[in-house]
Amino acid sequence: MTKQQYNDNVAYFIAFCVELYKGNTGMKGSQTAILFRDSNLTKFLEENFEPIHTQSPQWILDEINDYLSSRKSQNND
Repeated sequence: MTKQQYNDNVAYFIAFCVELYKGNTGMKGSQTAILFRDSNLTKFLEENFEPIHTQSPQWILDEINDYLSSRKSQNND
């Protein structure tokens, strides 16, 4: 796989995650994208693409929620 193909796969995966989270929360796409960016969730998903992208949608959603919860608790400390 070329670097470009890998980058495309990561981008498609992040888009899938945005849509998955958006559909689960009822947020608008732009709100979800901003949340992913501002919480560094996009970077987390990119850095952990290999182990995460093969999991079920529910597992991915749980991982996203766990990540956001941990970030929220860190910000409240």
